[in-house]
Amino acid sequence: MDRNGRYYWEDHRPRSGMWKGTSGGEVISFSGCDDNQASADTSALSGVTSTGAMTYSFIQAIERGHGGTYGSMLNAMRSTIRNADNNPLDGGIVTSLLTMLLTGGSLGALRQEPQLTANELFDVYQKPFSL
Repeated sequence: MDRNGRYYWEDHRPRSGMWKGTSGGEVISFSGCDDNQASADTSALSGVTSTGAMTYSFIQAIERGHGGTYGSMLNAMRSTIRNADNNPLDGGIVTSLLTMLLTGGSLGALRQEPQLTANELFDVYQKPFSL
């Protein structure tokens, strides 16, 4: 993310130079978290049942009309998960204790941020989101 709060391309190709591209076609993928994080199921988001944080935030982004571009989807998904941090006990004591274990002792904080990965560079704020 740059100083203006906009995401930018980070090149994560292997330093070995090994090619990990496609043999044609475009690949764009949302994932539940960064490599150093763990994706978790939680009821802190829905307040009703345990669900995957990334799946829940993805559905919410589409339902709330943020599916215009990949950048707006990513912003909305991350915002949904961050907002869940404000209500750490919504899922009950068992969920809170499990969340503490999954996040290394941080009560309620969902330490996972959805990621966007692609096989080639593109402007996430210009490219229309497509399923």
